[in-house]
Amino acid sequence: MLPSTTGRLIAGGTGLALSAFVDAPLKKWMPRNRTSSYAVGLMVAAAVYPVARQGQARLRHTVDVSIPTREWSAVAATFAVFVGALILPSRSARRLVAASWAIHPIFDLLHERGPDSRLPDWYPAICAGYDLGVAGLLTVETRNFV
Repeated sequence: MLPSTTGRLIAGGTGLALSAFVDAPLKKWMPRNRTSSYAVGLMVAAAVYPVARQGQARLRHTVDVSIPTREWSAVAATFAVFVGALILPSRSARRLVAASWAIHPIFDLLHERGPDSRLPDWYPAICAGYDLGVAGLLTVETRNFV
């Protein structure tokens, strides 16, 4: 059953709040590695979708080959963002990572979970809320280190 609009808003708001909850310890304990930590987090967020689909072919579900291809391509793109976060000057790295987190909700909301995904229906909305929260936190932060 697909979540209602209200359910999606609640999930998105929960993701937004979760981003602030996760950011507080990063700022406190890893201020110089905050941007690169978020770049790693983006790779993990992108990998959730294809990893959740793994093993479904063995369960004899029909898998549209284009879906995992798109998903793993997104993981590869986020690896490029991670490399950029490591080699670019801190301000540019922060902007790149923030922009990448801001774009990821489009992937979440348009993502075709399909019958072979093990992710719950509410997951794309909570993830999109988290993504936007992280993008906002990185954007408004005046003092940030790579």
